Amino acid sequence: MRDDAPRKQKVPSREHVLYNKWGKAVFRVREAVLYDFKGRPRGFVVGATVYDIRGEHRGFYSNQIVSDRMRRVIGYAAGATIKGLDLPQYEFPPLVYRDMPPPPLPAGLVELGCPPFIAAWSVMQFENLLPAFDDEDLERGSP
Repeated sequence: MRDDAPRKQKVPSREHVLYNKWGKAVFRVREAVLYDFKGRPRGFVVGATVYDIRGEHRGFYSNQIVSDRMRRVIGYAAGATIKGLDLPQYEFPPLVYRDMPPPPLPAGLVELGCPPFIAAWSVMQFENLLPAFDDEDLERGSP
């Protein structure tokens, strides 16, 4: 291979980009860890249940649809479909940043029952589903 030939960046097969209701890329799921586009871990997916990095239940991720705890749609992955709800065209996400290592999975996280989706958009902003915590807050364990 020539040195000036373009190189393909290997993207993990288990990575999915998640978009908000306007089609903007907000999070990435990689190996059950939710990352923002600065590479910071923001939460975990356990089965079909979404937890933030402190271990608080925040919503569900099932059939390429992300919903809040009330089961209203808050985001989606490419290729998702919901009968009765139009999903916008998604924007291509920015360049992938180097991911920071995720914190250890909090103890006691379990997959919760996943009731049927409600075909309506949530009032919550997808960007607010998983709050950003400072590293110092995580080390202290404070809310």
